[in-house]
Amino acid sequence: MVVSRIMYWVARWLEKRGLGSVADTLDRHAAATGDVRAMHEFARRAMQRGEDEQAIAQLEKAVTLKPMDASLRCSLGVAYRNAGQLDAARQAYEKALVLKPDDPRVLSNLGEWCIAKGQSDEAIGWFDKALTLEPDFFDARVNKATALFEQRRFEEARKLAEQLVSDEPERPESHGTLGNLLMHSGQITDAIKHYRRAVELRPGYAEAHFNLGILLGSTVDLMNSIDYLERQIKQRGESVNLLCYLAGAHKAVGHLAKAEEICRRVIDRQPDCLSAHMTLAACISDGGDAQAAHPIYAQIAELSRNQLSLASPVLFELNYLTDLSREEKFLRHKAWADKYAVPLQAVASFDDRDRDPRRKLRIGYVSGDFRSHPVGGLILDVLRNHDRAHYTIYCFSVNMQSDHVTAEIEAAADVWENVPYLSEEELATRIREAEIDVLIDLSGHTGFHRLLVFARRPAPVQATWIGYFHSTGMSSIDYYITDPHTSPFQSGQLFSETPVYLPHSRFCYVAPLYADEVCLRPEGGKGFITFGSFNRLAKLNTQVLDAWAQILLTVPDSRLLLKNAALEDERVCERLIEQFSTRGVDATRLDLEWASPHQEMLAEYREIDIALDPFPFNGGMTTLEALWMGVPVVTISGDSVVSRQTISALANIGLAEELAFPDVDAYVEGAIALANNPARLAELRKDIRSRMAASPLCQAEPFTRDLEALLRRMWTAWCRGEKLEN
Repeated sequence: MVVSRIMYWVARWLEKRGLGSVADTLDRHAAATGDVRAMHEFARRAMQRGEDEQAIAQLEKAVTLKPMDASLRCSLGVAYRNAGQLDAARQAYEKALVLKPDDPRVLSNLGEWCIAKGQSDEAIGWFDKALTLEPDFFDARVNKATALFEQRRFEEARKLAEQLVSDEPERPESHGTLGNLLMHSGQITDAIKHYRRAVELRPGYAEAHFNLGILLGSTVDLMNSIDYLERQIKQRGESVNLLCYLAGAHKAVGHLAKAEEICRRVIDRQPDCLSAHMTLAACISDGGDAQAAHPIYAQIAELSRNQLSLASPVLFELNYLTDLSREEKFLRHKAWADKYAVPLQAVASFDDRDRDPRRKLRIGYVSGDFRSHPVGGLILDVLRNHDRAHYTIYCFSVNMQSDHVTAEIEAAADVWENVPYLSEEELATRIREAEIDVLIDLSGHTGFHRLLVFARRPAPVQATWIGYFHSTGMSSIDYYITDPHTSPFQSGQLFSETPVYLPHSRFCYVAPLYADEVCLRPEGGKGFITFGSFNRLAKLNTQVLDAWAQILLTVPDSRLLLKNAALEDERVCERLIEQFSTRGVDATRLDLEWASPHQEMLAEYREIDIALDPFPFNGGMTTLEALWMGVPVVTISGDSVVSRQTISALANIGLAEELAFPDVDAYVEGAIALANNPARLAELRKDIRSRMAASPLCQAEPFTRDLEALLRRMWTAWCRGEKLEN
């Protein structure tokens, strides 16, 4: 026994010095002599390594040698739980409780077991008992925050988690717990900050790594996270929290059917779970059924109450719907602003601002999409061409994601501010301190927007441009930058902002250098017409599907190529095939392809003769890319910004009269007529890129001069105490 004691204490000395593997060897030898403490220590480290079966074997042996030791039985319960043996875990905890009814660790572990079994009410009771005995018991406080979240007692959970961070700022679990609550309430920026801190404190913190994978969109991290979560669920049971994470991970990597199935399981257990509803609605919309997703988004709006980040996605999705008038869509945006933005509005004083209309101006752009994204592509050459003699350019980036486009945008700006961690109030203060004269939103109601910064009026002149395809609903944003083709004068489009006009287009397209030359006829001269669309499937409403089916049935042997990331999901493909089948189109005439790298995607336009634009939600960047690759785009000219994106592009290259149609019947007839005119198709394919290159769409320097002239007019009006008129 003396030898085993020596080995035990030497093992503890080695462990403190980071020599855990040597300590394991000594503990194993000491355990073989019947030293219970060595068995316990060996089991503890085995659990840290995920070797739960080894831990169970050691602890079961230890319990037979020392059956009245509550600590051993408690550790055995943990090992059972980690191995997914939940019933055995409960029995071990209950035996430990009999032996030591006032042990906070035993009480907390029983509460954690209840969370795993979905019994959050009982769990909170156990945690409260533990905290009555030991008010600062960290594990019980962390677990209670999780249980409160499971019960949808979000405010209590958040306050407890914030207190944990305040009391124990160097404990990774403090930041991980608060990150979880922030993530599920939609406060993504703050959640990322706390997850990063958790990982700094514990580099091997798997749950924090997983959540960062979700929020930052790394596919490799997400796949690893799915494996991790499935192991956790096997070990700990199907808690709502873990299931929501798993659904989010599957959704992020394109497993829409799997994510939807998990979300429905969660909602069966917890009907008010916002995270599950959000993921479910997104899966259904991405899978091509925006109409079916809408009532779920409406329910989210009802459930979310004052959760700002869950309200904007509802507005975004309205743009896909065909059964809501533009008046109703506008009123929904206005209601959002009345609820969230108007209470923050204040009369801002800029009395100290130099009101010289001709002086050098500071222009600030705010976006979550300074990266490989349509906004990143559309803004880059504008930033490069701003006249530095008259304008200083600030970019405020509010998204953690970055790539090579981010680097180019940063290089093109005079001042680059990476500010994803700043709150709206902090960012507004930063912008005021920078004395920005004209502040431009490039997000609207898209992800990572900071519209409530604009509600606080940090700049004397504020505008929104290119990031969104509808009015924001906010009166604190002065101007909506558009063009005469997108928003014709007297068109009846509705804006809370004053619409102001660039002379030709609101878009300035920069073709990537890796874009192939135009293939003058679809590859191989196949002898049949291929129609195509690379748009989001949510845009393919019943009217679009009816029209496309009619086109295919009228043009003999024609095919339809659809390309979208959601088409990697087998069930999404099956649904599309069924939809066309019910309209008389055989599956053999559909080519369904999922996402590929951008260069490869552009190259696939060689397969397409005619691009079919969806309606009422037209393509934006999708249209510009199709045209650049020489593919004519047939569209319907609607009555809203989102339904006139393509006609604006076509007008700029002189093809609106030929390819834009007033209604569905004319659209179908026009597509069929073009398909039956191979000579005209060949001419268009040969000419479209040169038309586009020479048009205002691709002339970045004059485009930027036009934009600067508009910004100068806005500024001059403010200097006079006025505002530009529509």
